[in-house]
Amino acid sequence: MTVIQENQALEGCQYFSLLNEEEAAVIQENSYCRAYKKGQVLFDADDERNRMFILKKGLVKFEKIDQSGTLFYLNFVKDKAVFPLTGLFTDENYHFSAIAMTDIEVCYISRKIFEKVIQGNNQQLLFYFNQVSLALKKHVLKIESCVTSSASQRVKNTLAILMHDLGEKNYFNQVVIPYPILMNDISHNSGTTRETASLVIKKLVKKKENPVSA
Repeated sequence: MTVIQENQALEGCQYFSLLNEEEAAVIQENSYCRAYKKGQVLFDADDERNRMFILKKGLVKFEKIDQSGTLFYLNFVKDKAVFPLTGLFTDENYHFSAIAMTDIEVCYISRKIFEKVIQGNNQQLLFYFNQVSLALKKHVLKIESCVTSSASQRVKNTLAILMHDLGEKNYFNQVVIPYPILMNDISHNSGTTRETASLVIKKLVKKKENPVSA
């Protein structure tokens, strides 16, 4: 972990766009920015939920593993996201682990200070409720898209969701994912084996149905 001296926690982040100057100043003054290397853990499941994070650059993976060692929750957030939104105002512990999938730059702020500021601004509070609602809808969509008995279709659905959530348009107007997504993560999200996921992606790339950048 590396300390970043210049603190620009709110720059370009819509999650704070409705704060007034005084509220924004409180967030800014109590934020601390750090750089983490790929693979470093920001927090683990069941750790005390004492910080909110503002991802300035890079990709972070959320995961949770049950007592048998089986991965049963997996999600990603990219730059300009605030996390975790799960448990906002209610929970004392994190529900999942957060891992840097690339070198990242992140700012963090005390959960209590963050929640106090947000609670005092009805417009910003409504924005966060809407974000939680959207996240819930996305999770329902993921579940629905992976119900099909066809492993090949589940992989395609997973890729479509990743493209929607993480994709960016390149110079050729193609939607690509500018982050390294592990084949194991794609297979876990699709409820299939790594070999099956790899085979489906190779076929898609060969047919140029779904260009994937990793």
